[in-house]
Amino acid sequence: MTQQNIGIKYIKRTCESCPSQWEVKLMDGRMLYIRYRWGILSIRASLKKTDDIMDAVNGKEIIGEKLGAGFDGYLSDNAMRRYLKTALEKLAIWNNFSK
Repeated sequence: MTQQNIGIKYIKRTCESCPSQWEVKLMDGRMLYIRYRWGILSIRASLKKTDDIMDAVNGKEIIGEKLGAGFDGYLSDNAMRRYLKTALEKLAIWNNFSK
């Protein structure tokens, strides 16, 4: 699978702040869980096709990065999309090596 094959079906913001979080459904049926709280951004991917976000919550961490101060819990949609792009690139590389 190449990066071009990882398309986004939808992005849904489920919480504005403390934490800022989103659910992402990929065209291949997997889900991503994006969460920003305590200044830490985590983007996790389900390992298989699913409609249950908990599969992504408990899945593989694609990005885990300290971005802000300890009580920071707000991330803008624009900032999230920049990190989502990086996560999709990493996911494409991971897919190529896991074949």
